[in-house]
Amino acid sequence: AEYAPTMSRDGLRLAYLEATDDGGRLRVRTMATGASAVIVSDRDVEDVAWATAGERLAISVTGGRGGVFVTSIDGRVVQPASRLRGDVAWSSEDRQLYIAERVGDEPAYNGDPDRLGVRVSERLDSRERFVTVDAPAPVDAGRTLIMPDAIDALSSTRTAARASRNAEVLDRTWERTATLYYQGDDARRTQWGAVRERFRARAAAAMSDSALQATLHAMLRERPPLRASATGRAVVSSAHPVATEAGLEVLRTGGNVVDAAIAVSFALGVVEPDASGVAGYGQMIVHRAGWTEPRLIEFMARAPEEAGLGNATLLVNGRYPDDGPVLPIVPGTVAGMHKAFTRFGSGKVAWKALLAPAIRAAREGYAVSEGLATTLMVERDHFAKYAGSRALFFRDGAPKVAGDTIRNPDLAGVLERIADKGADGFYKGEVARALVSDLRGQGNAISLRDLARYHAVERDPVRGSYRGFTLYSSAPPVSGGTQLVAQLNLLEQASGLRPFTDDAASAHAFLSAWLLAPSSFGRIADPGLWPVDIAPIIDKDTARARWKCFDVDKAPTPRLLRGPLPCAGNAPAAPPAPATPPAGNGLATSPVREGCDPMEHAREIAVCRSQGTTSFAVADADGNMVVVTQTLGTWGGTFYVTPGLGFLYNDKLTSFGSNPDGFGARLPNARHGSIISPTIVYRGTGRDLRPVFGVGAAGNSWITSAVYAAVVGHIDFGLDPQRALELPRLLPGGSRFFTGGADTTRFSIEYEDGFAPAVIRALEAKGWEMLPISLRGELRMGYGSAVMFDGKSVTAGADPRRAGAAGAIP
Repeated sequence: AEYAPTMSRDGLRLAYLEATDDGGRLRVRTMATGASAVIVSDRDVEDVAWATAGERLAISVTGGRGGVFVTSIDGRVVQPASRLRGDVAWSSEDRQLYIAERVGDEPAYNGDPDRLGVRVSERLDSRERFVTVDAPAPVDAGRTLIMPDAIDALSSTRTAARASRNAEVLDRTWERTATLYYQGDDARRTQWGAVRERFRARAAAAMSDSALQATLHAMLRERPPLRASATGRAVVSSAHPVATEAGLEVLRTGGNVVDAAIAVSFALGVVEPDASGVAGYGQMIVHRAGWTEPRLIEFMARAPEEAGLGNATLLVNGRYPDDGPVLPIVPGTVAGMHKAFTRFGSGKVAWKALLAPAIRAAREGYAVSEGLATTLMVERDHFAKYAGSRALFFRDGAPKVAGDTIRNPDLAGVLERIADKGADGFYKGEVARALVSDLRGQGNAISLRDLARYHAVERDPVRGSYRGFTLYSSAPPVSGGTQLVAQLNLLEQASGLRPFTDDAASAHAFLSAWLLAPSSFGRIADPGLWPVDIAPIIDKDTARARWKCFDVDKAPTPRLLRGPLPCAGNAPAAPPAPATPPAGNGLATSPVREGCDPMEHAREIAVCRSQGTTSFAVADADGNMVVVTQTLGTWGGTFYVTPGLGFLYNDKLTSFGSNPDGFGARLPNARHGSIISPTIVYRGTGRDLRPVFGVGAAGNSWITSAVYAAVVGHIDFGLDPQRALELPRLLPGGSRFFTGGADTTRFSIEYEDGFAPAVIRALEAKGWEMLPISLRGELRMGYGSAVMFDGKSVTAGADPRRAGAAGAIP
């Protein structure tokens, strides 16, 4: 694949980036002869600019040796020009280089579909640095700071040129949004076109980049919904239209919301095989009309009896493998769905009928979504290791792409056995024997007894309250519900919240509450094996004491959170922990691997990837509601398919603590932890308790971001499910959050586009390091599902970040 072509000014040479399996390289082609040569192959080049004379190239390079370099066209001489990196251009006389510095690096893959190909930044934020350096010269020689608005003074013809440029930027932004979200929907595309026309004159008249930024934000704020929501007497919100239709099919035949959720679960395991499936795990929260509180079914994966920390045969040279058949542990999804059916199903629809849509999709085939295609492309090398994975997901030696058809008769056969025999069709008999024979033969510890003894558990969900609403969420061994309640307890201390996309004070409070909430790290694990006590974490007095540390003008710092909070006064004591807890308030103090959450991974791993997950919700106008989050672990799980079975496995062997005396250690039969957060929000109490909003999310730490933001969006900002899912998300950024980063004076915050430029500048002024992770108009990270009940009808939202689809029964 070739991209970013750049012609020299004399038209004699073309420079372009060439993608390779191990990265990329810069190639120059001579137009007269067609001959080409690789100029740079050992650096990750992100931008290229020709000197006027056509004899030199300026390149911006990412990675450890990042910066801007100048190279001759034969590649023999490479000179450093600046430690900064970004979009680069030459002055007219080739004496200087102009650099528009890029803020932050690309986040790790987190299930975001590759819909745009090469991602070219066009940020105009006035907070970003524009610098000049002499070229070529010693590093950073002659650097001066030029703010974007000051650049206008350098051009005597700025008015006409800027109006033309502004129009181009406006059109690019409009077209990107139309391409991403309105393809095939003429009505919403037409509405979006009308919005552009209303803002065209204002954009052309903008005399600074700051003014243009504000105009683009105002235009995007008025765009139509990015996906179509659905309203009726029963609704489904899921990550894929095939799964949504599976749930609606069951509802039409008289099934209840639990029946429909089971159909959605199995269908998603077919059409989103990189996110969940029969070899995965999760939690389901269920509310039935008339109940005084919901119930929770926990079906987290369990460590095999022979897979304790003392089993050294699971490691090779002191490390766990990066992928493959050693990593799966005993899955829970099939048992969880069957328990839901026997406990809370309608009894009007047969179990076999609930699996029929999934069996049909597996046997007849389904179209590869953009999300699945991206997973196959990003993780190509891992899938390609295994014959079963290649046979299912590759064609002619290459991963299948969006629109290709996948037929999976092996998985259809597995599902048919489950349909005939219930959970025993998976955990006993032919499927179980094939699974154990294959995995144990390659070093895995799962035995037939482990499968036969697995059972899903009914638990009390975690309960909290926020501004007069009651909410219930995921329960230990999962920490997500506890974390959500603790965050909301702190945010409740802030009054007068406004939509944080346009109000810096609200965004500041939202982030501060997130970070000031007490940590559950080292305190939540399988409650069947450890004495878990979450009461002090979700206590209102704890929240009031810790909110004393909130500073309206300053962001909390990693240094503050590493030790006791002196500003908290007489805060309630931390919950007891039998093992030594992490330093301070739970921030990890040792480096972690890229994409790793140290709360969830053993130390003996070389590679860690973002978590691949899915979530869905079903509700009806009688007041019944179900929210489920289910997953394999990473996007693609272990990347391994047992020949003849047709499904990917979870990869949770390494998702336990390494300290045998600590909470969450990998003990035999232990259920592992997670931060999944299926949540239902209620009004009223007792017999008057009525669910009003349900939400779940996917995507590693972005789960917390999505659920927290959606709940606040619904309660504080009055948003319906669609608008709540479309709120741009904020996240204390990656490993910098968990380690405190090299700079312990401030937290880095990754954010999706959609925040007013003035809000971002104000947050920076308060001490937050703001790192954009999406292009203008793009929502990128995580995936969510949401439903709402207004007392008369129910509405489902559809998250545009993947193939989200909402459907309704009229």
